[in-house]
Amino acid sequence: MTVAQPQDAEWLAKIHKQLLADDSIQFDLPALVQPEPPEWLRPFLHALAKIGPYMIYLFWGAVIIGVAVIAVLVALEAKGVAWRLPWRRARKQAEAEEAWRPDASAAQILLSEADALAARGAYDEAVHLLLRRSVADIAGRLPDFLRPSLTARDIAGATSLPARARSAFSEIARIVEAALFARRPVGPEGWRQARGAYERFAFRDAWT
Repeated sequence: MTVAQPQDAEWLAKIHKQLLADDSIQFDLPALVQPEPPEWLRPFLHALAKIGPYMIYLFWGAVIIGVAVIAVLVALEAKGVAWRLPWRRARKQAEAEEAWRPDASAAQILLSEADALAARGAYDEAVHLLLRRSVADIAGRLPDFLRPSLTARDIAGATSLPARARSAFSEIARIVEAALFARRPVGPEGWRQARGAYERFAFRDAWT
């Protein structure tokens, strides 16, 4: 083993001193300082730190809920009760209402007959004609629904009717009931309301 000579030791000391004096070389590294989060983020980090130990329970809870939802949807499909997204339900309802509308030509003939009655001042008869035709339309589409014991108010409140059909029938039935039970003549205004209700149900252009 070679022992360093005094000259070598002096040379090494000199070189070491020169290195220490060289400002381009950094020997003392600063300690790592953890950056502070911004103020707006601190509440979230504190909350996250509190619920951290419970995250595993939240995860499995979400998994269980997801499985339960899928099971319910499968059960509904098996029973024939198909779940639909809101916009798809709206489209299905629109299709059902479209199917409920009477034939346009038949509706126009009916309104012509009712207009002829109204032109003679027989407003009560004209509105009754619209009501009877509406009941006939409902009977044609729901033959098992109508029973002799049902009143016009019962039919108007039936959820098996599409919303637009129910609304139109309700308005016509209300005017007829007022004439029958309140002894309030239909008059020109009542006739216009009943006719407008039937038009909203019967004609496509009135739905735009």
